[in-house]
Amino acid sequence: MAEQGSDTKTSPKKEKSSVPAVEKALDVLELLAGAPDGLTMNEIVDALGRTMGEIYRVVVYLSDRDYLQQDIGTGRYALTLRLFELSHRHDPTERLIHASTPILERIAARTSQSCHLGVLNRSNILVISSVHSPLPAGYAVRTGALFPVDQTSSGHVILAFSDEEVQKRYVARMPSNDRPEIRERLKRIRELGFEDTPSTMILGVRNLCVPVFDARGVVGAITSGFIGQMGDAASAEETLATLRASSIELSQSLGFRLSESSFESTLTE
Repeated sequence: MAEQGSDTKTSPKKEKSSVPAVEKALDVLELLAGAPDGLTMNEIVDALGRTMGEIYRVVVYLSDRDYLQQDIGTGRYALTLRLFELSHRHDPTERLIHASTPILERIAARTSQSCHLGVLNRSNILVISSVHSPLPAGYAVRTGALFPVDQTSSGHVILAFSDEEVQKRYVARMPSNDRPEIRERLKRIRELGFEDTPSTMILGVRNLCVPVFDARGVVGAITSGFIGQMGDAASAEETLATLRASSIELSQSLGFRLSESSFESTLTE
């Protein structure tokens, strides 16, 4: 046991989450993903800075499970198409729909407002999931609807959290007179973490829109077309708060780590 004050320290988080065999297997897979010509066993060991005893059995096991294949002539190990096959068994859009549906249903139940999830589809926003208000009358967007990005809050929210190059390409396609306003709109959304603005398509509807992320970045946006309801229905401010909390819940279920995101303060304020 290390004495108090010793330089030998182990992070409690690292100690709890580390699984050495899995860690080594992932290291091998990630290394070979960047080596299309493959690597010999010795090259794998050297590249990972580990011993032959640590790596040999992992490589053999991955080969037995058909994740790696060894070239008999060169002795090099390379990835098979096994990972590609696995990635295509679970369509990302289907996963997003499956994860979002119960969350959208809870939003509608808590706010008495309809809501929908939109994703970027070239120059359009595609609504891949929607839930109607539980009240007898209201405003809703149907699943499968397609709208030009420039007419939607969803599109601008997704773009606001997209890479700078994606934003630049979008702005460049717009009329030159509109570009300063568009840039300011994207900047404001990114700073606030949401958009709250009148609909440009339906009079009397107030768009409340928040981003959704996965481990790689922004993947969509949840929007509620808010309309005033009589009785005990949630206010616009309460609805927006529900949307923001729900978007974080959905994002985390998709692998997004709020604590590691540069948007943490923006998304949780």
